[in-house]
Amino acid sequence: MKEIKKRTLYECAHARVKGENIYCRKGYQLYMRPGNGHVDISRLARGQRLAFKSCQDCLDFDRIGPPVLPEDRGWIKKEVK
Repeated sequence: MKEIKKRTLYECAHARVKGENIYCRKGYQLYMRPGNGHVDISRLARGQRLAFKSCQDCLDFDRIGPPVLPEDRGWIKKEVK
């Protein structure tokens, strides 16, 4: 059975960062919990998975390249003991 890859903000041409938030340039809410629909940039810094439900069926999703490998994500790395 073929694995279905989820769309991520790492691949979307409409993902933008402003201050401490990641948002959609097209105006879609990324995060459905109470708030402004933006995502805290700390998730990007830690290299967390950024595949939100709102992106999966988005008609405006515009892929800018292949998925970013987990080991290439983020700039805050966990300490190896």
